Order: sequence, then structure tokens, then C-alpha cells
Amino acid sequence: MSETSLPATQSADPEVRGRIRRGIEEVLPRILQVELADIPENACFLDDFGLTSSGIVELVLEIEEQLAIQIDVEQLVVDDVRTLDSLTAYVVGHHTDEE
Repeated sequence: MSETSLPATQSADPEVRGRIRRGIEEVLPRILQVELADIPENACFLDDFGLTSSGIVELVLEIEEQLAIQIDVEQLVVDDVRTLDSLTAYVVGHHTDEE
């Protein structure tokens, strides 16, 4: 993860962060094939739900479509998609609106 993504994440508008988090929460059950209530806050998508590299690609595409954004995946590493918090932080710091 790049050091430049941290300040963007920290300074992100709470409304934007909330919108992104809700969008991710809507997509996750389809990708992981479980109910959102069955995904613990600290769950590791890779270890606990078997998310694969192709699943990560599908997840990113679904998030982009759900939120009408583009996510810069050039700096994306496995740790960025391990948990809901890490994924939210990455998307907050690495997205642009599609308008």
C-alpha cells in the first residue's frame, strides 16, 4: 500500500466514506455468497470466506458499478482486500467519481 493513500483516507469526508462503506456492504454478500449479518466486522475475506484473485476482480468491478466510481487498482495489494475496513479505506483513498 502506498504511503500517499493514508492521508486521503484520514481526510475523507465522513459522508463519502459512509457511502462507500454502504456500497461495499451491498456488494459483499453477492461476491462472498453469504448474508451481510454473517460477515463479522474483523472477518478476513481471503481466509474466512475463500475470496480468490478472480473474486477480488469481481468485487472491485461490482463496487465500481454499485457506486458509479472508478477504483485505481494499480497499487492494490492483497492486504487492501482482507477486511471490510481495509477495503473501505483503500476505495476511499483510490477512487474517482464517474461523472
